[in-house]
Amino acid sequence: MQPGYPVPPGPAPGRNRTKIIAMSAAGLVVVGAIVTGAVVLSGGDSGPAPMRLVTPKTLDDGTYTLSKGTDELKDEGTSVQGSMPEGATSVLGQYQRADDENSGLAFSGMYGEINDPDTVRDQMFKGFEGGEGSPAVEEERKTFRPDGADGPAIDCEVVKMYDRIYAPACAWAEETDAAMVLDVNADNTDASSVDMEAFAKVTAGIYEDTRKPA
Repeated sequence: MQPGYPVPPGPAPGRNRTKIIAMSAAGLVVVGAIVTGAVVLSGGDSGPAPMRLVTPKTLDDGTYTLSKGTDELKDEGTSVQGSMPEGATSVLGQYQRADDENSGLAFSGMYGEINDPDTVRDQMFKGFEGGEGSPAVEEERKTFRPDGADGPAIDCEVVKMYDRIYAPACAWAEETDAAMVLDVNADNTDASSVDMEAFAKVTAGIYEDTRKPA
C-alpha cells in the first residue's frame, strides 16, 4: 500500500453530503456499464442452478440502507439493461450508510448464464479502473475467501477516486451471476484507512444476501 496523500480541504458540510453521495451514484453507473460490457453468455442448459440478484432493503446487518434500487434509478435515467445481451438482467442498487449520511455503497451486477466468469471478473476491474472518477489503484487486487474454501472467491482492490476518496472495490463472478460492490466512505481520505480484507468479508455477506434462486 502506498503512503497516504495529503487530504485536500473539504467543502462545507452540506455540500460534502451531496458530493459524496453523488460519487456513489457515479460509481454505480460505471460499474453497471462494466458489467454490461463484460457479460459472456453461454446459452446452454447445463451447469449450476440459475440464480437471480436482488437489492434487499438493508445490507451488512443494517449497516447500509437502500436509497435507490434498479427501478428508481431507471426512472432517473440510470439503466444499462437496454444494452445487456439477450438473457442477461442487470441489477443496480445505491445504499446509504445508516450511521453516516456522507457515505454510501454502490451495488451493480447481472445474472444469466456466464461461460467465462474469470474473463467477466477481469473486465469488471479493468473497466472500473478507467471509469468515472478516474480510479487509480492504490492497493493491488487480491483474492479472499472469507467463508473458507466452500464460500465465494471475492476479489478486491483499493482505489483512489475523485482525487480525494480511497475506496475498496470488491467483485465476484460465477456461472450464474457477477457483481461489483464499491464502498464510498467519507472517512477514507488516505490509503491506510481502508481495510480491504474487512470489506471482502462484508462483500461475502452481500453475496449471500443478494443471490436468490431464480
